[in-house]
Formats: sequence, C-alpha cells, structure tokens
Amino acid sequence: MNKELRTILSVENIRLKAYHGWYAEERKIGGYYTLSVHMSSAVPDSEDYNGLASTVNYELIYHRVLEVMKQEHKLIEHCAKAIFDHLKALAPANEWKITLKKENPPMKHVGVTQFTIEG
Repeated sequence: MNKELRTILSVENIRLKAYHGWYAEERKIGGYYTLSVHMSSAVPDSEDYNGLASTVNYELIYHRVLEVMKQEHKLIEHCAKAIFDHLKALAPANEWKITLKKENPPMKHVGVTQFTIEG
C-alpha cells in the first residue's frame, strides 16, 4: 500500500538590499528586505531523497529570488507576486508560500511591513 507524505521545503531569511518602494527616494537609497520561501508537495512514502529529481534545488530558488529582487518594484505585494510566479514555474504542481518583509519602512515606529502570498 503506497502512502503519500506531505513535505515542506523551506529557504528562510534571505536578506538582501533592494531598491523598492512607493516613493522615489526609497527606490533611490534602497532598503533591506528579508524573504522566506516554503514549497510543499505530496510524495510517495517510498521516496528516498537521494537526488535532486525529487525536490527543487535550493540554489535555483535563491537565484530566482535574486533575479526578481534586482528589478525595481513600487510595492512589496508586486515584488512578492513576481517572485511567486518565478518560483511556481519551477514546480507548478507544488504549493508555494512567499513571505517578503521590508525593514524600516518610511513610517515612525514601524520596524517591518510584511506581505505573504501562497498557492
């Protein structure tokens, strides 16, 4: 009897400087962003994880994130959706969850804003 396992692959706390923001000055001086990626899938319980064929290479995830973060985005929602779309293309049948945090947004007493997209 073959059973399936639910698996979750996470790449967490990717911290990058990027040039996003609604205001031109934000896009000019840049800021720090932290991103976490979670990919879940169902696999047969017989999976032995002895090669990359049964998973997504962490390095590919990282490079796709870098590719999108190098582009200028006015909203973190737009940036997170672009990252989501790039990663979903790696494994369309899997569920993806992207959380993007913007450190020190231009508001007093706010340390982080965050947007999460999954599907």
